[in-house]
Amino acid sequence: MENQQIEKHFEKLVEVSREKQIKLEELLFLTNAQSKAIEEEGIENIEKLLNDKQKKIEEINKNDEEFYVYYEKIKEMYSIKNIENLEASNIKGVRELQEVIGNIKKTIQQISELEKENNEKVKKILKDLGGKIRKINQGKKASNVYSSDSETNSVSYFIDQKK
Repeated sequence: MENQQIEKHFEKLVEVSREKQIKLEELLFLTNAQSKAIEEEGIENIEKLLNDKQKKIEEINKNDEEFYVYYEKIKEMYSIKNIENLEASNIKGVRELQEVIGNIKKTIQQISELEKENNEKVKKILKDLGGKIRKINQGKKASNVYSSDSETNSVSYFIDQKK
């Protein structure tokens, strides 16, 4: 009886993990799209992609919460600290779960690497924009210096002139 219950818990863990894997692959797709949008400097697309990614992350967090419930039950039943300790057991679903978790880790690694690349691209764009803004501000200062002289000269011209 207890063995069947544990196997059901493992089935549920595998199911939840597979759902998470699918959502992570969707997140990876969105991150790739974000990378392309950054390269094309498509700010409108980036905002939509960030919103979509946030929704996907929230869905993944729900999966993690559900996973945690069953994971804790199994740890409690077997008095273990983590599932890796069950590797040698003959419980149905252990190997499958470990395989899915391995795939999840690979996908998370890919997402992480892409995010780092995207952050570097954005930093470069911001640095370039900062340089352009400084040039514009310098141009404004120079323009203000010249335009303010002509305005003060014309005002003093009218004040100094007698009729």
